[in-house]
Amino acid sequence: MRFFLALGAALAIAASAPAQRSAGQVYAQQAQALRDLQYQVQTLAARFDAIEQRQTSLAARLAALERGSGTSGLATKDELAALRSDLEAVRATQGRLRGEIVDDLSTRIAAIAEREQKARATAERERQAAQRSGYSHTVEAGQTLSAIAQAYKVSVKAIMRANKITDPTKLRVGQTLFIPDP
Repeated sequence: MRFFLALGAALAIAASAPAQRSAGQVYAQQAQALRDLQYQVQTLAARFDAIEQRQTSLAARLAALERGSGTSGLATKDELAALRSDLEAVRATQGRLRGEIVDDLSTRIAAIAEREQKARATAERERQAAQRSGYSHTVEAGQTLSAIAQAYKVSVKAIMRANKITDPTKLRVGQTLFIPDP
């Protein structure tokens, strides 16, 4: 349980770290994803607590039966065996759930970290572009780097250099390019 609370707190701190965002929408999506993840961590922590309480209850019943102080007097071997089996099943479920939770959260944390890294890189590119003199251009379907360069009356090399492009054929629709002044 403490693990999940600490994980939730760490995620909240990481997501609230100040990072310059150029698009409020990206930030809002990431904030919503974090809230969803925090809710899921809380839900999983509650499930985990319920399993721990069940395990504690079963262990106490088993100990009481083994001492012979159960509510029905002497416990039979069958009752003890059934209770031991239930307790082992709960422990197995707890272990399986713990593994699933860790795997799932690790995957989600990695995805959040990747999105955060991309958002920071985009913000940095846009910050650098704002410091230079030129234009911002969003690549549309069917556009090539040479057509864009021709439209802005600059060289393909100048656009490639300004955007650190190594392969002019790898443009993506929606990609934002900085077009330097001619």
